[in-house]
Amino acid sequence: MVTIDPQTPVIVGVGQITDRPTPTAIYVERPTPLGLMVEALRRAGADSGSDIVHHLDELVAIGSFTWHTADPALLVAAELGISPQRTRLTPTGGNLAQKLVHESARRIQAGEIRAVAVVGSEAMHASSLARREGVPTNWFKQSEDVVAPPLVEEDRIPFTVEEYTNGLTSPIDVYPLFENARRARLGWTLSEQTERIGTLWAQFAQVAAANPYAWITTPPSAEEITTPSASNRMIASPYTKLLVANMPVDMGAAYIITSYEHAVSLGVESDRMVFPLAGAEANDHWFISERPELDASPAMSAIWRALRDFGAHVDELQQIDIYSCFPTVVQTAADVLGLNPIDPTRPLTLTGGLTFGGGPGNNYVTHSIATMVDRLREAPSDAGLVTGLGWFSTKHAWGTYSATPPTTPFQSRSVQSEVDALPVTSIRQEDGTATVETFTVIHGRDGSPDRVVVAARWADGARVWAKSTAPDLMESFLGAERAGTACTIADGILVA
Repeated sequence: MVTIDPQTPVIVGVGQITDRPTPTAIYVERPTPLGLMVEALRRAGADSGSDIVHHLDELVAIGSFTWHTADPALLVAAELGISPQRTRLTPTGGNLAQKLVHESARRIQAGEIRAVAVVGSEAMHASSLARREGVPTNWFKQSEDVVAPPLVEEDRIPFTVEEYTNGLTSPIDVYPLFENARRARLGWTLSEQTERIGTLWAQFAQVAAANPYAWITTPPSAEEITTPSASNRMIASPYTKLLVANMPVDMGAAYIITSYEHAVSLGVESDRMVFPLAGAEANDHWFISERPELDASPAMSAIWRALRDFGAHVDELQQIDIYSCFPTVVQTAADVLGLNPIDPTRPLTLTGGLTFGGGPGNNYVTHSIATMVDRLREAPSDAGLVTGLGWFSTKHAWGTYSATPPTTPFQSRSVQSEVDALPVTSIRQEDGTATVETFTVIHGRDGSPDRVVVAARWADGARVWAKSTAPDLMESFLGAERAGTACTIADGILVA
């Protein structure tokens, strides 16, 4: 019989809601971000089998992309009639729901707090309907005298002037560069790359089909995923719409973490308990221009080394959910773990990923954690791994879990110093002839090419960015492998 330390952190309640649209849906019929958050936390409380929501020390809201109010957690608390001692808010980052598990577990273990809930939502589908119908969302906003709560971490601009000038302002612009850098490094042909990412995402779609909270539950084939069509336009080569995070969703999720002692005192049954075992976190070099290899993540590697130090073994992680905004980051994480990303016997998602499971902004990993908790309750002898990621594969947090009580205390570590000690690539914007490192052709909403963006290297290894809207040049980058070939930059524009 294992004796459980009273201060052992444990997740006791999770809640998810996915409000899928009907073909005739209109904005006024759709949920609000606040309503989704309230329902997710209500479900998490009911899932615990206790009244723990009335005993929260802290309620943290995951920042929304579409709803901006001073203190969303305060509104959630008011709707539920609860009074947490403190509210907080996260900035941008799909890593933060997992990072908050680590932080909360440390504080619970140290006796600083007893119970924390994390909740978030997006109603981006509702927002898109409002925009299409030409009506305002009219979502509730607090008055100007409501003070915003502390941010979980600093919010930083994620791109340089050179990156911004060349149009690299959103994940859709950046991640294809990583994907094509991988293809060039491994020597794949364009068709080989298409086949592999299509196979990977088709496997994710199959997982989503069995997830009751997934946004898309009819799985397309690999060929349907990678073939551009009227409903699956090319976004940025090689990514079609079905290869990128699916943001216009109406989804909410929450989890509640407390101490074992507090859970028992509130009557939480042991079969509701899932224990965080260990966690680690770090940022890769903040600006992508500074990274020596665009398809690698030294932060992921350092994090995995830390988790192995804490006792994690990849062969003993039966349940895995890799953050999956784009295929490239799943492949990078699989490389770090030593796994084959397209092994059909070991899918790297529990939800179906951000395309098919749904990509509710910063809150995907809250869904990931909730799904992990449900899965481990069903298989208490299993161990699980959840990974979170923010910005341009910039911010990372990984954690392991089990429903079996741990024999050692929760352990966590920041491995930022390891990453910061690594070389930084210099940037030099000038004219001349350089060697193409990677590229993507970004397409417009009508599916036609809009611009080609190139990362290239000068002879001394410094990186340079360039772009062009010339139709013949865009076509040349779509039709052949240009990585490793010469390119010419004149007046800051790619000309050949």
